[in-house]
Amino acid sequence: MRASAFLIFFAIVVPGAAFGGAGIDYPSAWECDQARFNWYCDLPPEQKQQETQRAKEKPKSKEELALERLEAKARRLKELRALAILEPTPEHIAAYIRAQEETMQMAATFSDVWRRVVWQNPDLNYELKRPVNNAAIDTYNKVRREAEMKVLDEIKKDWGIFFFFRSDCPYCHRMAPTLRFLSDMYGITVFPVTLDGRGLPEYPDPRPDNGMARMLNITQVPMLVLGNVRDRRLIPLGSGVISAQDVIERIYILAGTKPGELY
Repeated sequence: MRASAFLIFFAIVVPGAAFGGAGIDYPSAWECDQARFNWYCDLPPEQKQQETQRAKEKPKSKEELALERLEAKARRLKELRALAILEPTPEHIAAYIRAQEETMQMAATFSDVWRRVVWQNPDLNYELKRPVNNAAIDTYNKVRREAEMKVLDEIKKDWGIFFFFRSDCPYCHRMAPTLRFLSDMYGITVFPVTLDGRGLPEYPDPRPDNGMARMLNITQVPMLVLGNVRDRRLIPLGSGVISAQDVIERIYILAGTKPGELY
């Protein structure tokens, strides 16, 4: 039954293949003809041999040779270490120590050349983006702070923070004064949204949840969400107790930068 179904299917899909060969211009679709492409046909033995020979004759790149050398050195070091552990004779341990020191010297040379290259090529110097010395760090922090304040000043016209809370949540009580401080200090609008119908000392008249919490899948409070009053965009800032500086930094990163820009 399966064979008959297959023949009927094949006759429908490839007209003429089962009846007289009208659909092809050579004897059989199953015949391997080197002048034509057949996906199921293997290369003839002589062509396979030629391909293998060409692959062997292809010279290895410097990178391939270097990788082979490095792998050989790593394997040799592991072998000497294993022998020194299993048979800790003075000769075996000395051989391992010498090999280990050779490896460490290679690493030291690599590290030294690395820093020389970085010093001489500003485009490779990551410290220009994220400094590590104290003087540069102070300057970086000052510039970063100015950028955060600029973004904060720009977005507060169209953006506000939705503060989702419950009156019985101690962390919500801890978060409320921080948001009040941000609102008073920087002019950020805070929209308090209660999930249990009651308020907090800092926000005694909150707005009841109108289904927004379910739409945003909010299961933990306190939860902060940055919202745009013009285009209704919503950007979650995070849950839990967050410091004022962290709130500012998250607003700056999420609303004022692109992913990877600060790294």
